[in-house]
Amino acid sequence: MSNAERERAGALLRDALDQGMITLDEFGERSAIAASAKVRGELTAILADLPAAVANGAVALTSPAAAESERPLELNAGMGNVNQVGEWTVPSRINARCSMGNVKIDFSEAICRHRDVWLHAECGWGNIKVLVPHGWTVVVESVSVGSGRLTNKVNSPGSPNLPVLHVEGSVSAGDIKIRYAD
Repeated sequence: MSNAERERAGALLRDALDQGMITLDEFGERSAIAASAKVRGELTAILADLPAAVANGAVALTSPAAAESERPLELNAGMGNVNQVGEWTVPSRINARCSMGNVKIDFSEAICRHRDVWLHAECGWGNIKVLVPHGWTVVVESVSVGSGRLTNKVNSPGSPNLPVLHVEGSVSAGDIKIRYAD
Protein backbone atom coordinates (compact mmCIF):
# COMPACT_ATOMS: atom_id res chain seq x y z
CA MET A 1 0.00 0.00 0.00
CA SER A 2 1.32 3.44 -0.88
CA ASN A 3 1.44 6.75 0.97
CA ALA A 4 -0.57 8.23 -1.91
CA GLU A 5 -3.46 5.89 -1.10
CA ARG A 6 -3.37 6.92 2.56
CA GLU A 7 -3.30 10.60 1.55
CA ARG A 8 -6.21 10.11 -0.86
CA ALA A 9 -8.23 8.50 1.95
CA GLY A 10 -7.39 11.46 4.21
CA ALA A 11 -8.59 13.91 1.55
CA LEU A 12 -11.87 11.99 1.19
CA LEU A 13 -12.35 12.11 4.95
CA ARG A 14 -11.71 15.88 4.99
CA ASP A 15 -14.32 16.30 2.23
CA ALA A 16 -16.81 14.22 4.22
CA LEU A 17 -16.16 16.33 7.33
CA ASP A 18 -16.60 19.57 5.34
CA GLN A 19 -19.90 18.29 3.93
CA GLY A 20 -21.19 17.25 7.38
CA MET A 21 -21.24 13.52 6.58
CA ILE A 22 -19.07 12.65 9.58
CA THR A 23 -18.44 14.32 12.92
CA LEU A 24 -15.12 15.73 14.05
CA ASP A 25 -14.66 12.72 16.37
CA GLU A 26 -15.33 10.30 13.50
CA PHE A 27 -12.90 12.23 11.34
CA GLY A 28 -10.21 11.90 14.02
CA GLU A 29 -10.77 8.15 14.46
CA ARG A 30 -10.90 7.40 10.76
CA SER A 31 -7.92 9.63 9.95
CA ALA A 32 -5.83 7.78 12.52
CA ILE A 33 -6.78 4.46 10.89
CA ALA A 34 -5.97 5.86 7.43
CA ALA A 35 -2.58 7.15 8.53
CA SER A 36 -1.55 3.81 10.02
CA ALA A 37 -3.25 1.52 7.47
CA LYS A 38 -1.13 -1.38 6.29
CA VAL A 39 -3.64 -2.98 3.91
CA ARG A 40 -6.18 -1.55 1.46
CA GLY A 41 -9.04 -3.25 3.28
CA GLU A 42 -8.54 -0.89 6.22
CA LEU A 43 -8.94 2.13 3.93
CA THR A 44 -11.93 0.64 2.15
CA ALA A 45 -13.66 0.00 5.46
CA ILE A 46 -13.30 3.58 6.75
CA LEU A 47 -14.57 5.01 3.44
CA ALA A 48 -17.32 2.51 2.66
CA ASP A 49 -20.22 4.58 4.00
CA LEU A 50 -19.14 7.87 2.40
CA PRO A 51 -20.76 9.01 -0.85
CA ALA A 52 -17.70 11.23 -1.44
CA ALA A 53 -15.60 8.09 -1.80
CA VAL A 54 -17.95 6.88 -4.50
CA ALA A 55 -17.84 10.19 -6.37
CA ASN A 56 -14.07 10.13 -6.41
CA GLY A 57 -13.88 6.51 -7.53
CA ALA A 58 -12.10 5.25 -4.41
CA VAL A 59 -14.88 2.90 -3.37
CA ALA A 60 -17.81 1.66 -5.39
CA LEU A 61 -20.53 0.89 -2.87
CA THR A 62 -22.95 -1.93 -3.47
CA SER A 63 -26.64 -1.32 -2.83
CA PRO A 64 -28.66 -3.94 -0.91
CA ALA A 65 -30.51 -4.84 -4.13
CA ALA A 66 -27.24 -5.33 -6.01
CA ALA A 67 -25.86 -7.43 -3.14
CA GLU A 68 -28.86 -9.76 -3.41
CA SER A 69 -28.27 -10.34 -7.13
CA GLU A 70 -24.51 -10.76 -6.70
CA ARG A 71 -23.20 -14.30 -7.12
CA PRO A 72 -21.70 -15.83 -3.97
CA LEU A 73 -18.04 -16.78 -3.86
CA GLU A 74 -17.75 -20.59 -3.91
CA LEU A 75 -14.70 -22.12 -2.16
CA ASN A 76 -14.74 -25.92 -2.33
CA ALA A 77 -11.90 -28.13 -1.10
CA GLY A 78 -12.25 -31.90 -1.49
CA MET A 79 -8.95 -33.34 -0.26
CA GLY A 80 -6.83 -30.35 -1.28
CA ASN A 81 -6.43 -26.74 -0.19
CA VAL A 82 -8.26 -23.61 -1.30
CA ASN A 83 -6.88 -20.22 -0.27
CA GLN A 84 -8.67 -16.89 -0.74
CA VAL A 85 -5.92 -14.49 0.31
CA GLY A 86 -4.25 -11.24 -0.72
CA GLU A 87 -6.17 -8.42 -2.34
CA TRP A 88 -9.62 -9.52 -3.47
CA THR A 89 -13.14 -8.10 -3.60
CA VAL A 90 -15.50 -9.54 -0.99
CA PRO A 91 -19.02 -10.43 -2.16
CA SER A 92 -21.94 -10.26 0.26
CA ARG A 93 -22.15 -14.08 0.41
CA ILE A 94 -19.41 -16.71 0.61
CA ASN A 95 -19.90 -20.49 0.60
CA ALA A 96 -16.94 -22.47 1.94
CA ARG A 97 -16.96 -26.27 1.91
CA CYS A 98 -14.29 -28.82 2.72
CA SER A 99 -14.45 -32.61 2.87
CA MET A 100 -10.96 -33.58 4.02
CA GLY A 101 -9.08 -30.54 2.74
CA ASN A 102 -8.55 -27.01 3.98
CA VAL A 103 -10.09 -23.64 3.15
CA LYS A 104 -8.41 -20.40 4.20
CA ILE A 105 -10.26 -17.07 3.87
CA ASP A 106 -8.13 -14.05 4.72
CA PHE A 107 -9.95 -10.70 4.74
CA SER A 108 -6.91 -8.66 5.88
CA GLU A 109 -6.11 -7.25 2.41
CA ALA A 110 -9.58 -7.69 0.93
CA ILE A 111 -11.73 -4.88 -0.38
CA CYS A 112 -15.11 -5.11 1.31
CA ARG A 113 -17.90 -2.86 0.06
CA HIS A 114 -20.59 -4.46 2.20
CA ARG A 115 -21.65 -3.70 5.74
CA ASP A 116 -22.77 -7.34 6.20
CA VAL A 117 -21.03 -10.40 4.76
CA TRP A 118 -22.54 -13.88 5.16
CA LEU A 119 -20.26 -16.92 5.33
CA HIS A 120 -21.91 -20.33 4.99
CA ALA A 121 -19.29 -22.88 6.11
CA GLU A 122 -19.65 -26.65 5.76
CA CYS A 123 -16.72 -28.54 7.21
CA GLY A 124 -16.37 -32.34 7.03
CA TRP A 125 -13.03 -33.74 8.23
CA GLY A 126 -11.00 -30.76 7.07
CA ASN A 127 -10.45 -27.24 8.34
CA ILE A 128 -11.82 -23.82 7.52
CA LYS A 129 -9.68 -20.91 8.74
CA VAL A 130 -11.07 -17.37 8.65
CA LEU A 131 -8.88 -14.31 9.31
CA VAL A 132 -10.47 -10.87 9.79
CA PRO A 133 -8.91 -7.44 10.38
CA HIS A 134 -9.14 -5.87 13.83
CA GLY A 135 -12.31 -3.82 14.08
CA TRP A 136 -14.49 -6.29 12.19
CA THR A 137 -17.36 -7.91 14.04
CA VAL A 138 -17.98 -11.65 13.78
CA VAL A 139 -21.40 -13.02 14.68
CA VAL A 140 -21.83 -16.79 14.79
CA GLU A 141 -25.46 -17.06 13.77
CA SER A 142 -26.04 -20.80 13.62
CA VAL A 143 -23.41 -23.52 13.40
CA SER A 144 -24.09 -27.16 14.26
CA VAL A 145 -21.09 -29.14 15.49
CA GLY A 146 -20.68 -32.94 15.50
CA SER A 147 -17.38 -34.25 16.86
CA GLY A 148 -15.46 -31.31 15.40
CA ARG A 149 -14.93 -27.83 16.78
CA LEU A 150 -15.82 -24.18 16.14
CA THR A 151 -13.40 -21.65 17.63
CA ASN A 152 -14.15 -17.92 17.40
CA LYS A 153 -11.36 -15.75 18.83
CA VAL A 154 -12.83 -12.51 17.47
CA ASN A 155 -14.31 -11.34 20.73
CA SER A 156 -13.63 -7.59 20.89
CA PRO A 157 -16.43 -5.18 20.07
CA GLY A 158 -16.20 -4.24 16.42
CA SER A 159 -16.05 -0.77 14.97
CA PRO A 160 -19.48 0.52 13.87
CA ASN A 161 -18.10 1.58 10.47
CA LEU A 162 -16.42 -1.76 9.65
CA PRO A 163 -18.00 -4.93 8.23
CA VAL A 164 -19.89 -7.57 10.17
CA LEU A 165 -19.16 -11.20 9.21
CA HIS A 166 -22.14 -13.50 9.89
CA VAL A 167 -21.17 -17.17 10.10
CA GLU A 168 -23.55 -20.09 9.69
CA GLY A 169 -23.15 -23.73 8.73
CA SER A 170 -21.97 -27.04 10.15
CA VAL A 171 -18.88 -28.94 11.33
CA SER A 172 -18.74 -32.75 11.26
CA ALA A 173 -15.31 -33.86 12.50
CA GLY A 174 -13.12 -30.95 11.37
CA ASP A 175 -12.47 -27.45 12.66
CA ILE A 176 -13.69 -23.97 11.85
CA LYS A 177 -11.31 -21.37 13.31
CA ILE A 178 -12.04 -17.64 13.23
CA ARG A 179 -9.42 -15.18 14.47
CA TYR A 180 -7.87 -11.80 13.86
CA ALA A 181 -5.28 -11.47 11.11
CA ASP A 182 -2.00 -10.35 12.68
